[in-house]
Amino acid sequence: MVGVLEQGKVRYALVRADSTLHRVRTGNYMGQNFGVITAIESDGITLKEIVQDADGEWVERTSMLQLQEQEAKK
Repeated sequence: MVGVLEQGKVRYALVRADSTLHRVRTGNYMGQNFGVITAIESDGITLKEIVQDADGEWVERTSMLQLQEQEAKK
């Protein structure tokens, strides 16, 4: 995640994957574990993912994708 923007009353997160910038919002799917975006805050994105536990059972887990701050290029 590299930033957040708001258009009207909708909040979007800007996510960089390789050299492509994506605009995502709550309800979009993201990641390899069937993750759905549940919240977008100024410091990160909260995802609800479905993963297998040690017993092979499918369980939901919450994870967070943090804002990646970069130094300004000179």
